[in-house]
Amino acid sequence: MTRAVLRRLACAAAATGLVLGEVPVALAWGSSGHRMITVTALQALPPELPGFLRDPETAADAGEWAREPDRWRRAGAAHDALRDPFHFAYADDEGRLGGAVTFSALPPTRGEFEGQVRKAGVDPDSVGYLPYAILDGWQQLTKDLVYWRADRAGLHFAHDPQRLAWLEADRRRRESQITEDLGLLAHYVGDATQPMHLTVHHDGWGPGPNPEGFTTAKVHVPYEGTYVAAAVSAAAVRGALPAARPLTRAAERETGAWLEAQSLAWRTWYRMEADGAFKPGDARGAAYTAQRLGVAAGMLRDIIGAAWTASAMGEVNYPVVSVRDLESGRADAYAALHGVD
Repeated sequence: MTRAVLRRLACAAAATGLVLGEVPVALAWGSSGHRMITVTALQALPPELPGFLRDPETAADAGEWAREPDRWRRAGAAHDALRDPFHFAYADDEGRLGGAVTFSALPPTRGEFEGQVRKAGVDPDSVGYLPYAILDGWQQLTKDLVYWRADRAGLHFAHDPQRLAWLEADRRRRESQITEDLGLLAHYVGDATQPMHLTVHHDGWGPGPNPEGFTTAKVHVPYEGTYVAAAVSAAAVRGALPAARPLTRAAERETGAWLEAQSLAWRTWYRMEADGAFKPGDARGAAYTAQRLGVAAGMLRDIIGAAWTASAMGEVNYPVVSVRDLESGRADAYAALHGVD
C-alpha cells in the first residue's frame, strides 16, 4: 500500500471518527473478525457432531483459513475477475440485486442469476455473487462430511490391515479438507454480516440522492478492520451468539431468507455512524459490531449442523454408493473410496 493511499484512508478515518492504523487491503471483516466468527461457531457446535470439529486445533486452523479468500487477491486478472465478486451482493435501496432479483427469491444457480441481472441491463459482476459463494461452500461442506462418514464406516467394517491403513489416512486427509473448506465458507458467511457488503452504498454513500446526509467518506476498510480489532473482543462475540436453530428448508431458501434479513443492517450502520457511535470508546458501536459478528457465527454454526444432518442422506461417487449402505455395512467403503481403476 502506497503512502498516498494510506494518507487518504487516514483522512477518511479521521472524518468519521473511526480508528485507523496500518490498514490491510481487504473487503471483508478483516483478520480479527473472521477469526472470531469461525472460532465462536465451532466452539458452539452441539455434541452430536463429530468431535474433531469441536477440537480447539480445528477451530484455530479454520479461523486462519477463514482469512484466505482475502489473501487470494491480486493473483492475476483471470483469478481475480472470477473470485473477487464472491465477497459481496450489492442490493439497491429497494432490496433488489441489479434491479432484478431479491435475496428471498434467489435463482438456484449463479448462471440463472446472471441471466436475470443481464436482462435488466446490469453487469452481474458489478452486483456480486455472495449468495452463491455461501451456497457453494455449504454444499461442499455437506459433500466433505459424506466422505468423512464413508471413511468412518470403512474403518468400522474393514479387517484387512492395508485397507485399514488407507482408510485411516483418508480420514485424516478428509478432516484436513473439511477444516479448510469450513474456513472458506466461514469467510463468506462473515462477509454477509458486514453491513456494507449487501448495499450499493458499500464505501460511504456514493453518488445519488442522500436524503439523510449520510457520510460520503471511505469508511469500509477502517470499520471492518482496524475498528473491529480495537473495539470487539471474542468474549463479546460469544455473548452475542444467537440461539441455535435448525435449518430445515433447502439451502437456497435458507440462505436467501437469511441474507434478506442481513441486507437491512446498512441503514442502521449509517445512522449510528452519523450519531458518532463508532468513535473510539463509544459502547454503542462496539456492541452493534459484536452483534453482527455473533449473527455470522450463529449462522455458520447452524449451517455446519445442517450439513452434518444432510450428509447422512448423501452419496459417494464413482461408484455411486449411499452413505446409508456404507454405514450399515451393505456396501464396501474401501471399494467405493479407494477406487477400482
